[in-house]
Amino acid sequence: MVLSMTRPTRRENSSFEQFRRRVPVDLAQTCRGRIVLVDLPAMKGEPAISVAATAGTFLKLSLRTRDPDVAKFRAAVAGAQVEKTFEAWREGAKPISHKQVVALSGEVYRLYVEKFSDEPGAPERWAALKAFNRAAREGRLLNAPVLHPGETQTLEQAVAIFGADLTKGINALPPSTDLAGLEVRLGFFVDWVLQKHALAVDRQTRIRLLIEVERASTDAAWALKRAAEGDYTPDPKAARFPAVASLVSAASLQVLFSKWEAETKPSAATLGTWRGIWRSFAASVGERSDDITKITAADVVAFKDAAVARGLTARTINESYITALKAIFGYAVRNKMRVDNPADGVRVISRTRAGTSMQPYADDEIARLLTLVRREENGGRRWLPWLAATSGARIGELAQLWGNRVTVVNGVHVMRLAPAEDGGSLKNEGSERLVPLHPALIAEGFGDFVARKGAGPLFYRRTSGSTARRHASKGVANHLATWIRNQGFIDPRKAPAHAMRHWFKSAAAKAGIADSLADAIQGHAASNEAGRYRHFDVATLAAAVAAIPIPGTKA
Repeated sequence: MVLSMTRPTRRENSSFEQFRRRVPVDLAQTCRGRIVLVDLPAMKGEPAISVAATAGTFLKLSLRTRDPDVAKFRAAVAGAQVEKTFEAWREGAKPISHKQVVALSGEVYRLYVEKFSDEPGAPERWAALKAFNRAAREGRLLNAPVLHPGETQTLEQAVAIFGADLTKGINALPPSTDLAGLEVRLGFFVDWVLQKHALAVDRQTRIRLLIEVERASTDAAWALKRAAEGDYTPDPKAARFPAVASLVSAASLQVLFSKWEAETKPSAATLGTWRGIWRSFAASVGERSDDITKITAADVVAFKDAAVARGLTARTINESYITALKAIFGYAVRNKMRVDNPADGVRVISRTRAGTSMQPYADDEIARLLTLVRREENGGRRWLPWLAATSGARIGELAQLWGNRVTVVNGVHVMRLAPAEDGGSLKNEGSERLVPLHPALIAEGFGDFVARKGAGPLFYRRTSGSTARRHASKGVANHLATWIRNQGFIDPRKAPAHAMRHWFKSAAAKAGIADSLADAIQGHAASNEAGRYRHFDVATLAAAVAAIPIPGTKA
C-alpha cells in the first residue's frame, strides 16, 4: 500500500498544529466513533504526550506544538501509528492467550514506573489511584474517574467520594460483578496498549485485559507509593510480566533480511546498498541482532545519531538508511514477525541550505561536452551524453538501451526506455516510456551506430540476468560520470550526468513546452491526480523534443 505523507495543518481558533487523516472508505462506517490513542514523542524541549481522537469522516488530533519541525515529526509518527490501527481494524477482532494479555499489561506497569520513579511525589497520590482502581474492579463505583495513560489522581479527588478513610469508604459501597466501571476507568489504557501493538481483540479478551491492566497499574502504584516514602527496593512484581516480544516468533536480523529479499526481489542496486546498511545496523545492536523482537526505536535512533556524527547528510540518512530499515521492519510487521516498526517516525530534521541545491549545466557546458565526446571511440562515452542532452532521460535508463528498442513509430524515430531484457531495472513505473529521438541526434549519426551494434545492448556486454548481481549497465553509468569529471566538469553542484537532465528541463521551459509534456518525455511522475489521466501521442512528443535547441548544433 502506498501512503501519502501526512503534513501538519493549522486548526481554526488554535495556534497548535493539527494532524488530519481521512478514515479509509472501507472503515468509515464500521469504525465511526472508535477512539484512537496516539503517543507523540518528546522533542526540542516539548514533553512526550498521549492524545486521543475519535474516528469520523476524518481523524483529527492536536499535535500540541507550535514548532513546525516538531509538528512535522509528530505528524509522521502519528501517521504511522494511525495506519497500524487501521490495519488492525481491517484484520478484525481476535482472541490472544492469557500470557499475551499479561505481557501487554506490563506496558502499563512500565509506563508508570519509568515516568514517575525519579519524582513520585506524595504517597497520597498513589493511595488515591489504588482506591479508585479497587472500587472500579469490585464493581462498587461505576463512574470512577477516567484514567488516561500517565495520569494520576489527587487525594482530594478520592476523599470527595470515599471520605477521609479511603478503605472504609470503599467498603461502605455495595460490590457487584458489573465491570462497566472498570471499562470507564481503564478503557483508554486498554486502547492505548492494543493500538501500540496494532491489535484488535474480541470482547472476552478485552475484559481479561481490563482486569490485568487494573492489576498492573495497581502494582505500579504500590511500587511508587513505596518510592515516595523513600523505599526504592526493587519491586519483585516487575518481573512477573512476560516480555511483549513473546507475542511473536523470534528471528534474527539476518533471517529477516533474507526473507525480505526472497519475497520482494529488489533490484541489484537496492540490494547492494541496503545489505550494507543492514549489516551496519546489525553490528550496532550487537548480540540482540539474533532476535528482531528485541530491537527498539532507541536502537534505530542511536544508529541514526551515529550516522549524523559521521557527517552523512540528512538526505542520505533519511532516504537510504532510515528508508531501508523502515521497509524491512515493515515487512516484518506485515508478516507477524514483529508487532511494531521501530523505524517509524525516526528522521533527521534538516533544512535545505542556500547554495546546496543541484544545478543544471549551462548552454556552453552542454556544447563543450557534446563536442568533446565526438572524438571518443567508446560507445558509452560517445553517445550517452548526446542521448541525455537530447532527451532529458536518466543515464541509468539510457545505459541499458538495446538496439531493438530504437525503432520507428508512426514515422517518428523513437527509443523505448524499459528494463533491459537481461535483468535491468528502472526507477519506477513511470520510467518506462517512448521517447522520440531529437533531430540533432539523428544528424549526428546515432542511427548508424545502432545499425552496427545490432539488436542487443548498445553500451555493455550482456549481463548474467541475475537480479542478485549488479546489472552491467550500472558500471557504464558510473564510468561515464567519472570520465566527465575528469574532463573538467568539477562543479560539485552539477552532477556529472544528471546535470544534463536538469538542463533539459530548463531548456524545455525556455522553449515554451508545458511542464506536463516535459515530464512525460523525462519520465517524471505527474504532480497531481489529474496528470495521471493525461497522455501524449508520439507526434506531440516528437514536436516538443525537436523544439529544444541543442547548444553547439544547428538543430
